Amino acid sequence: MAKIIVRKKRRRVRIEGLVTLIFFGLVIVKVISTLVLGTINDSLTMKVQQTEIKIANLRTENANLEVAIKELVNKEHVFAVADANGMNIDQANVIAIATPASVNEKE
Repeated sequence: MAKIIVRKKRRRVRIEGLVTLIFFGLVIVKVISTLVLGTINDSLTMKVQQTEIKIANLRTENANLEVAIKELVNKEHVFAVADANGMNIDQANVIAIATPASVNEKE
């Protein structure tokens, strides 16, 4: 009796199968990265718009505060408040202090 030799077939990886696997892997990576980067870009755009809105609001508030400061610094306003509180103005005790805004206006 002859011995029966069982040979196992070695599975060969064909180059076409490897190329196909790499191709589909790259397509999946491309789709996922496009979705992720698009989402990140959208969220960053929304944050930029929210920040620009906050900046605009703060600029408006600063402008309003500058107007209020100019009204409060006005000489007539100070005299009116002093008069309303029963104070009188003695010119010997009056000291003029230049504010940064008035220094800039003179230059």
